[in-house]
Amino acid sequence: MKAEAKSNLKPVYLELGGKSPLIIFYDADVDLAAQLAHKGAFYNKT
Repeated sequence: MKAEAKSNLKPVYLELGGKSPLIIFYDADVDLAAQLAHKGAFYNKT
């Protein structure tokens, strides 16, 4: 198992914070993305 772990282990980085993670690409309309993110975060809040 030790040999397998040395040869097959890959580094992994996780983002563990935030309740509504989003991916917004560089060519996106930032104003529209912000509006939709806001709506998505608060959709079920009453």
